[in-house]
Amino acid sequence: MTKWLWFQLISFQVMWLTLILGGNTWLPVTLAILAMHFVFTPSRIDDSKVLILALGGFIIDLSMMQLGFFNFSAWPVWLLFLWAAFILNLGHSMRFLRKFKWIYLISFSALGGVYAYWASWKLGAVIFPQGSLVTLTIVGILWGIWLPMCVKMDVLMRQKSHG
Repeated sequence: MTKWLWFQLISFQVMWLTLILGGNTWLPVTLAILAMHFVFTPSRIDDSKVLILALGGFIIDLSMMQLGFFNFSAWPVWLLFLWAAFILNLGHSMRFLRKFKWIYLISFSALGGVYAYWASWKLGAVIFPQGSLVTLTIVGILWGIWLPMCVKMDVLMRQKSHG
């Protein structure tokens, strides 16, 4: 794995942890790391194009909030930037997902989504007013659909700019 991929992978983990633990308070750290991403990325134009997918993830989370499945202590602006950081991973340190057969990608996505939201809940970033079992079941279904779609759209959006 190249230095760039290591930077990209580690920086996402740092952003995830700071946003989960600090929410909106830690946005400047995330913004600085995202800016560094765009300084050093070998695919600045493609990365800029796929950021629109972050809006979809953000809307899903806000919908879960409006439907009463998620509750946050403050308006979660940080979620949009967490989604941006995550989406940028798809074209870099998470490219391996492109090679998964659909059934494995769906399973990996559902389980990974549940784990990430469970960890966020345990760390106090989100409250599940409807209970963890119901909420995490819905999260698993949504992630089992949304992440495979994002992987496919990431590939298509990047290919479109190359010919």
